[in-house]
Amino acid sequence: MCIAIHWGLIERGKHYDIMKPVEGFPQCASVNEKFIWNDDDSIYGIDVPAWKQSIYEADCQSRECKEYCKKKFNGVYVEGVNKQVCYSYDILESICIIIKYDKLRDEYVYHGGCYPGNKTYIMSPAQPEQISDFSGVEIEVRELSDPIVQAGELTNYEFNMGHSWRYLSIALKLISIFCIGLLTYVGYDIYRIRKKYKNDIGLVNGENNFQSQNYGF
Repeated sequence: MCIAIHWGLIERGKHYDIMKPVEGFPQCASVNEKFIWNDDDSIYGIDVPAWKQSIYEADCQSRECKEYCKKKFNGVYVEGVNKQVCYSYDILESICIIIKYDKLRDEYVYHGGCYPGNKTYIMSPAQPEQISDFSGVEIEVRELSDPIVQAGELTNYEFNMGHSWRYLSIALKLISIFCIGLLTYVGYDIYRIRKKYKNDIGLVNGENNFQSQNYGF
């Protein structure tokens, strides 16, 4: 498949005619004389396979080959004329594309994929004898400023920050505990000072009351 994108700001609505084509795509490898393209089809985009086939020579006995292919390759056994073969398939699971919005030019530019190795799609093993209609394929388009994209580019989209981030997390926890303890101490100190101040005021008022009393003899 050759996938091209038209995109637009949500504030402008979801009408296709007012969306702009995303620039910067390479020419699709599937553009050749074997396929018929409509005049309005874009020949620039990303190549995404719906499925991939893998072929393995089966090292097994004829009675055990079906189980052998299923267990070792998650595949299907086919007995050929000259050799025994296992066929397995990977099917398309999701697509994720990053685009960059240029505010000055008001245009969108292709920036790569969201998966490790800058890949634009991922695939998962197909289950033998199970038909897939590809209705569950997820398609995501993310803007370069997206925080998930920023974190992904820092970690090659493995989202593993390593030991340094673990140490930073521990340090932040210790700092937060220290701050809580400090606030508790300051709060108690303020409470103690206010209590002492009230007691001192009470003593002063008591002395004034004592001095102002008149005794007659």
